[in-house]
Amino acid sequence: MEELAKEYADRVHFLFVYSREAHPGELIPAHTSIEQKVLQAKMLQERGMTRRMVVDGLDGHVHQAYAGVANMSWIIDHTGRVAYKASWTDSKDIRAGLEEVVTLRERKVAGGTSGEFYREIAGIRLERPEGPGLLGGEKAKEDMRLRRPG
Repeated sequence: MEELAKEYADRVHFLFVYSREAHPGELIPAHTSIEQKVLQAKMLQERGMTRRMVVDGLDGHVHQAYAGVANMSWIIDHTGRVAYKASWTDSKDIRAGLEEVVTLRERKVAGGTSGEFYREIAGIRLERPEGPGLLGGEKAKEDMRLRRPG
């Protein structure tokens, strides 16, 4: 996602909502206070996250308002319309969604028209999340392995 944010920096705004720790473990535990949550958000920035970040309250109010799913992604177009939403962050899909949104905006600015439509697709993930995405520690990696056997 950091690569996409850099690539599209002059055309779109990225916002990361730190709602809850997706993979808590011994290094990054589940949140028990807002102070701890803010510190852990700062750790993400120290590890290279450059996207604008907001920290959701401990009660997860924003998280619940946007479906309450663990790794949700949304693209809101320049008119405020939901142009894309997915219950899993997949950079390839998000790139395609961004391309459509940017192309549509440029077309409208140039006076062109478009035929917009709704679509829905179920996705699959063929690879397991590994590496830098699981920052919680070995416990987080083990928990993930146990939840997704095979």
